[in-house]
Amino acid sequence: MIIATHDGTFHADETTACAILTYLFENHSIIRSRDEEELEKADIIIDVSQKNDDKHFDHHSKEFTLCRENGVKYATAGLMWKKFGIDYLKLVSKNELNFTPSKQVIEKAFLRIDTDFMTMIDLNDNGQLTSYVQSVANATNDKEQHIVDSLNELYQASPDIPYIVAMMNLPNQTGADQDKAFNNTVKMLRGILLNVAINALHTESGIAKVLELYQGGEMLIMHERLPWTSAVLNNLEIFKDCKIAVYPDRNMRWRVQSLPVSKAARFKNRLSAPVSWRGLNDKELDKVTGLNNTTFIHKSGFTGGAYNFEDNLELAKLWLKEGVSD
Repeated sequence: MIIATHDGTFHADETTACAILTYLFENHSIIRSRDEEELEKADIIIDVSQKNDDKHFDHHSKEFTLCRENGVKYATAGLMWKKFGIDYLKLVSKNELNFTPSKQVIEKAFLRIDTDFMTMIDLNDNGQLTSYVQSVANATNDKEQHIVDSLNELYQASPDIPYIVAMMNLPNQTGADQDKAFNNTVKMLRGILLNVAINALHTESGIAKVLELYQGGEMLIMHERLPWTSAVLNNLEIFKDCKIAVYPDRNMRWRVQSLPVSKAARFKNRLSAPVSWRGLNDKELDKVTGLNNTTFIHKSGFTGGAYNFEDNLELAKLWLKEGVSD
């Protein structure tokens, strides 16, 4: 596979696109040029040429109008993800996972990465970030507009993928030095995107398990570490009656944790631990709760636990009775 893109200053959209393509096609090379004759030697031409067909993918052309349902226009990163993302995830699953994700899990992981990763790159590259935030915020007065403007300034200064890639363009680099910087950036993004994909596949597979486990009620009980917060925040209606989760932590002890209220208020608890428990550990906590083998309660009251499942379950039951709604 010969990939062609423009030379000179590089950006997050075409370097991310190259990260996708170079992982998918093991035997590859990259041409960086604006010479049409050189570009046409490639099998796929991205982010340059002013053409759009099965070989050429340039979101800068006047004819290119493709955008997502939410109004975010595609740049080269999102465009290559749209075309090759499912194949990319299937290859990652084959190469990196010790389980075979379902078709539904792969499709949900595809959407997760497009939303959380590619969309932000495309918004930045298209110069659409400010206008998109404006449309989402829908400010109706000067005070609200001032808040939106402040947030836009914050977002634009965020050291995210577009910023990091921009900083890989060192001052006064040209020719072979700039090509080397480009290739190093693609290599860096390959590693980042691979981990993003692995995490997305594990997360979506775990979410499916959580949804299968939860049978309603105030308590979600899990006997393995699962991405339950993602399951809750993306399925608020299903978990509308649930208040706390029970699960094993990384040290193979057990935890009780309040569910978050919503995505916007994810640090607000549905049911905090009783005030008298907060900040206590071990024997002190045993004494106050009347239980055995407890370990701690966080000072904010959002989580705590015990050494084994049985004692942790008793802690959870008492938490439901005596907990405090924020």
